[in-house]
Amino acid sequence: MLYERKDLPELYFIKHRHDNQSDFVDYEKKILTSSLSPYMYNNNMMNSWLTKMQPLVALLFDRMNIMKNFKNYMVDKDHYKQKG
Repeated sequence: MLYERKDLPELYFIKHRHDNQSDFVDYEKKILTSSLSPYMYNNNMMNSWLTKMQPLVALLFDRMNIMKNFKNYMVDKDHYKQKG
């Protein structure tokens, strides 16, 4: 996700080590695996290609978060852990 990758991993860990929001969907890791048929993952070549495509599909959703957060100036534009 763009929000996690824009800072250094050490800084992100320090800023968010006490966060306890776990009710968000981490769609970068499971957007295609949960929405596509498991039959597509039987082929090794297709499995590797779909696994490499998941971050690219997640970028499409991250771009929507920028538009969603545009009206709320109190949060970062790449923040994705909001409810609703």
